[in-house]
Amino acid sequence: MSALADWLARQAPAWLDSHPHTPAQRRALLAITRCRTPALGGHLYGCADCAGMDFAYHSCHHRACPRCGGAGTAAWTANQEARLLPVSYFLVTFTLPAELRPAVQGDPALLHDLLFRESAAALQQVAAVPRLLGAELGFVGVLHTWGRQLQHHPHVHFVVPAGGLKGDQWVHSLQPDWLLPVVKLAAVFRRRFEGALRASAPALHAAVPAGTWRGRWVVHSQPAGSGANVVRYLARYVGRTAISDERIVAADDRTVIFRYTNSATQEKQTCTLTADEFLRRYLQHVLPPGQHRVRYFGWMHPAAKRRRLRVETLLEKVIVVRPLLPPPPKWHLQCRQCGAFALIEIATIKPASAVRFCQRTTGPPVTAAG
Repeated sequence: MSALADWLARQAPAWLDSHPHTPAQRRALLAITRCRTPALGGHLYGCADCAGMDFAYHSCHHRACPRCGGAGTAAWTANQEARLLPVSYFLVTFTLPAELRPAVQGDPALLHDLLFRESAAALQQVAAVPRLLGAELGFVGVLHTWGRQLQHHPHVHFVVPAGGLKGDQWVHSLQPDWLLPVVKLAAVFRRRFEGALRASAPALHAAVPAGTWRGRWVVHSQPAGSGANVVRYLARYVGRTAISDERIVAADDRTVIFRYTNSATQEKQTCTLTADEFLRRYLQHVLPPGQHRVRYFGWMHPAAKRRRLRVETLLEKVIVVRPLLPPPPKWHLQCRQCGAFALIEIATIKPASAVRFCQRTTGPPVTAAG
């Protein structure tokens, strides 16, 4: 059960009828209102112990839905942890200045792509300087568009190994707690981003204040140990939405109160927003259709498998081949009536037709064992 998803489903019809929104935001709200309801269909089960009947409706699997994304996040985390190399890692973050945020909101598909592409290119360009590293980096990036109070704050995190590939050699970073100069990274990123925006969208570029291209941009780099902790930290942005149920203090038809951590003092505080403002902030983080939140660069790119294998060979990484897990037993669902894990699927529930907004069925859903 998700209190946030239930609240969004209740607010969605009135909000969509009275506020401007994009097709992507409408699809997100429609998916949330239909998630785990008869509108998406499901399965009917019978209990072999008590002969009771139970059901489970399908999930929407939309990345803005608070109910969905848990399994995908866990799978992504496990896959990334298995691919970590036996070196230290850094977390490098590129943030767009506030003056560019209106442009991002005007054309998020283009600006997110430019943020990914030019920040990654800045990392490679600076890393290629012989006195700094002189090697090609391989890294994974995760797009993050919200701040702690759900405000618009587009930035991208990169998980970067402390070294790179130079021909048939692995080159370690010059210092264990330092990868590349952040001031130089920011300057290169700013120049590259301005040139790319001017070439791709001259009108958007002209609307940006001229001082934006002369000011100091922010790039942050910090050691991340083995990389495992930072992978788990970023996993929450991969398949999940901008805020979780755990942060919601109270939500009714007028206001929403949620917890956040003050970045300056690291103290826990609460933020109170009207229902309309909360929905506006929540929906501004719905990504354009087809846009990937996670991307891979350098020898971490899917098309660079040979270079990735060369890196693993140079670092003598042990590649573990795990056998496929057997399918779960047929007695893997728990009956809500007797508590036994003895449910068997006996029928398929077809999706309801012509349903725009569907009320959730009362009672907890069927849960999987383990």
